[in-house]
Amino acid sequence: MLNHLSWTSYFEAVALLLVIYYIFIGIRFYSDDVRKFFEQQNPKPSQDEPEQPGFEETAPLQAEPEISDQYVQDNYPDADIRETDDLIAEAKSLINAAANKAYSPESLIIRLSELFSKYTSLKISPYRPAINELVVSECERTGVAALTEDEVDEWWSD
Repeated sequence: MLNHLSWTSYFEAVALLLVIYYIFIGIRFYSDDVRKFFEQQNPKPSQDEPEQPGFEETAPLQAEPEISDQYVQDNYPDADIRETDDLIAEAKSLINAAANKAYSPESLIIRLSELFSKYTSLKISPYRPAINELVVSECERTGVAALTEDEVDEWWSD
């Protein structure tokens, strides 16, 4: 019936139909997206300034204003973040040191509770549960002690 058509003609016809189909779908459902895409690629010159070919005005480079340490301290979003970072670093170093030595878990617990007592401002911090979880996961990862978050949470009150 269609012996006069070759496979090449068949694939050309299918490719043409697919192109027409995707153009229809693009116009029908994605016309706004396509328009925005092409507007971003070719921005129109503003109405106030006439377009001058070959001339681009560049803004002079300005030095960044220096920010004093006092400004940073006054406007730091949360002072607890710095203390939390310090506490986490010290806790990780304690746990890693305990992993490399023949520590008993009791001595590590004493050292961690002493560390927590140094950071009294973090007792009421929203970062406290995350710190507890970090201590538990680091102890599990290094194999130093099998702890629960409730046990670690009790060390804050000592």
